[in-house]
Amino acid sequence: MPKIPECDRCLLYVGNPHLVCAVHPTGSNADTCPDFQENPDAEPDELWEPEGASYNNGELILQPRQRWMRWIRIS
Repeated sequence: MPKIPECDRCLLYVGNPHLVCAVHPTGSNADTCPDFQENPDAEPDELWEPEGASYNNGELILQPRQRWMRWIRIS
């Protein structure tokens, strides 16, 4: 089986394209790994959103630009 998303944050992940981890070389046989150990030195997931956008159910939604008439001034 291929690696699961939590493999990148696991202490046992080797980072080798041919091996997934030291315990399960070909990947976990389930949706979760019973041997998962959080790596304290792993980089956290980058959560950011561009200005004028937001996430909805994991999908990036761009907000339309507000168009104002020339005679309306925003202070």
